Amino acid sequence: MQTIVANLLQNLTVKLEKYPLVTGGRIRLITSFIVGQGALQLLQLLTGFLLIRWLSIEQYAQYSVTLAFQSTAQMLVELGFSGAVVALVGPHINDKKRIGNYIKAGQFFRNRFFFFVGGACIFFFPLLTFQHNWPTYITVLLLICILANLYYSGNISYYSSPLLIHKRMDDLYRVQVKHSGLRFALIGVFHLAALLNAWLAAFATTLMTIANGLSFKKKAATYVEEPGSASQEVRREMLDYIKPIMPGIVFMAFQAQIIIFIISIFGETKNIAEVAALGRLGQIFLMLNVAGSALVAPYFARQPRKGLVRKFFAILSIAFTLAVLIWIFSAVFPEVLIFLIGEKYSHLKSEIPLLVSASCLAFLSNLMWSIAASRKWLWWWMPALNIGGVLFIQILAVINMDLSTTHNVLVLSLLVNAFAVIHKIIISIYGFSRT
Repeated sequence: MQTIVANLLQNLTVKLEKYPLVTGGRIRLITSFIVGQGALQLLQLLTGFLLIRWLSIEQYAQYSVTLAFQSTAQMLVELGFSGAVVALVGPHINDKKRIGNYIKAGQFFRNRFFFFVGGACIFFFPLLTFQHNWPTYITVLLLICILANLYYSGNISYYSSPLLIHKRMDDLYRVQVKHSGLRFALIGVFHLAALLNAWLAAFATTLMTIANGLSFKKKAATYVEEPGSASQEVRREMLDYIKPIMPGIVFMAFQAQIIIFIISIFGETKNIAEVAALGRLGQIFLMLNVAGSALVAPYFARQPRKGLVRKFFAILSIAFTLAVLIWIFSAVFPEVLIFLIGEKYSHLKSEIPLLVSASCLAFLSNLMWSIAASRKWLWWWMPALNIGGVLFIQILAVINMDLSTTHNVLVLSLLVNAFAVIHKIIISIYGFSRT
């Protein structure tokens, strides 16, 4: 798979260079992104949908809760520091010491957060899974996978930044496609041997995380000179940059997986599997979401003030059109999406439009946030408005809705994502007024 992607990238670049209108580095960058992200997403989608089919409902519920904990814990450990590297480096992309200093500063904070977040996982994960009567050894093995993934994911977070800054999309995707392919093969071997279960699926994901991180660190060495420890000045600069959005990041760490957590508390094991299986369909937006951070954000970070509003609305119009087309397809052909998750979930046809609607809104919200962050539109009132609005919606839902059902949990997700879009629109308007 790695060789196939490399050949595709090379052949497409050579063909594009024959035409005078598409010889720029931007076209090659976009080509690398489309081919690389497309191959990566295909592998991820294929692996994800096969896991839905191959794992029993109980096992898929176990695997899904593990991924939710893993994702939340990683956001809490990173707390936005790794994402700040690209913005803080700015135009100084060839200053290896500067990049290394920011990476070292981010790791300084990450290493300290790891012990607190890891300890919280050890306490809360068994507590959340206790009511579902899962075997103790399964809970322990899944917890080990969560902690191992959390520890080693730091290499991915920080050493992908230099590659992204230098537009090394081919390196980024070759590594990820290669190891995603190995993960897919390992899961396939477990299935053929009739050994596949929730913890082995999580274990394969952890191995992929470790391999990706080590490869990124090796490839990033060309662009980075790391000091023994980051200077106090750089730590303060990074902390000052992150401070305004820290509450929002902590909140979003839970909010991103809140649907799984809510259904885990109020629903049964089968409801967890249903919500998670439908959520997997939301990955149809994965490539678009990654484009926001990998292509759109760096593009807007470099733009002058003149013409910024026009470019913002142009990007947003394209995104809105894509979201509408995807929603129309899901409403007209829900059977196609049901086929992806298997017959065990065929009774969820009426929930498909709800899920896709929520995913469309989340995509638009994420895109606007990528643009806002790239322009450093970060103010103290942003997390206060976001947290207050979302909590208000969720409290009303807990009081007035039966959140033990898959349908009502998806309705709650739709309402929360609608508010997220409104929140980002307010930020964008204020940002342009200040610009």
